[in-house]
Amino acid sequence: MPSEARKTVIFIESAAAMGGVQFSTLYLAQSLDKGRWKPIVVCPEEGDLTRACHDSGIETHVLDHPRLWSTSVRVGATRLPNPAAWAWDAGVVVSAARRLERLLLQCSPNLVVTKGISSHFLGGLAARNLRIPCVWHVQDFISERSFGIYRRAFGRAARWLPQQIIVDGETIAKQLPGALQERISIIHNGIDTNVFRRGLDGAGVREELGIPKEHLVIGHAGRITPWKGQHFLIEAFAQIANAYPNLSLLLAGAPVFDNDSYQRRLLSMAAELGLEHRIKFAGYRHDLPNVLAAMDIFAFTSIEKDTSPLALLSAMSCGLPIVAFDIAGVIELMTIDQCLLTPVGNIEGLADSLKTLLTDPPWRRRLGVSARQTAVNRLSLDLFTRRSEEVFLKLVASPRMPSDGCEYVGTRLAGIQN
Repeated sequence: MPSEARKTVIFIESAAAMGGVQFSTLYLAQSLDKGRWKPIVVCPEEGDLTRACHDSGIETHVLDHPRLWSTSVRVGATRLPNPAAWAWDAGVVVSAARRLERLLLQCSPNLVVTKGISSHFLGGLAARNLRIPCVWHVQDFISERSFGIYRRAFGRAARWLPQQIIVDGETIAKQLPGALQERISIIHNGIDTNVFRRGLDGAGVREELGIPKEHLVIGHAGRITPWKGQHFLIEAFAQIANAYPNLSLLLAGAPVFDNDSYQRRLLSMAAELGLEHRIKFAGYRHDLPNVLAAMDIFAFTSIEKDTSPLALLSAMSCGLPIVAFDIAGVIELMTIDQCLLTPVGNIEGLADSLKTLLTDPPWRRRLGVSARQTAVNRLSLDLFTRRSEEVFLKLVASPRMPSDGCEYVGTRLAGIQN
């Protein structure tokens, strides 16, 4: 396809720090058919995502906006809506959307794809005002707090702002109104199975972290935050540590969007249990394939809301046997013959599952092979990109609103500049 026929797609990100949403943006922008698409990524600040995009030759723009306030306040053990924050956030979104409109007019995109809760609102509003087709890529579970008021508000906005919605799990699709289901595509995240693969060398990571060669390693990768459940894994590890002296626990990840109070809690737990020399905190890593290669078992301990999480997909693609809490996002991806599932928060069950794999190397191999097969056949980056492109092409080919009317755009630009 000639380059002049390429369509410009702008991804509106809500952060530049690298979490799962940001990695999926990067992977998709890198993998889109460059003969058909010109990707542009817009972030509210400089960070790892903008640097990674620059390194990949992807055009980026920084459009900062004031931070949104927390939309709820804690009263005792209950969280209640905060009307003042709702009013402030609405003003921030409208102001940021107006500034985003100027950037969109300069870039003349054929499609806007929003990533992250705040970006769905400001990006969707700017795209609607300019009559540019918009896709919401929803990868965050919508809070059910305060009797579902947040979910209902999100659902009403979803009726009005985007023309199509991509969600990365069935649990998110079920949160949205029934009238929207025909506009929703469930597309699980994808992983590059050529990068994350079996047979990589993790010896360098083990040596760097001081893990003895003869040790088996239980590992976890993900943001350090309470709902990722690393404290459950540390407690389960403590229950089996004495029985398995040649065993280490490796935790890769950093707080990212949170403060580091939870990380300090994890470090204190390791010290209080007398296991600080056997529990290794690797921090944020740019060499995740090699970090996963240093592991023998992967423990996925999220206790809520994770849908097609990239850390889990990466471990599957690397052929690691997996023990996981049985949240809906895991059950959607893996069957009981592909991993060991444990009830959420059950420390004894988690410890028993880990012991089962530690004592049965053939089963570890079988589970790892099965996980790798699932990643290759159902969760590859190629499949994720192809299915996303199908949604994009549907809108670009027959948008529900005019997106290329020069007269309208000129009039709108003049209005904004005035």
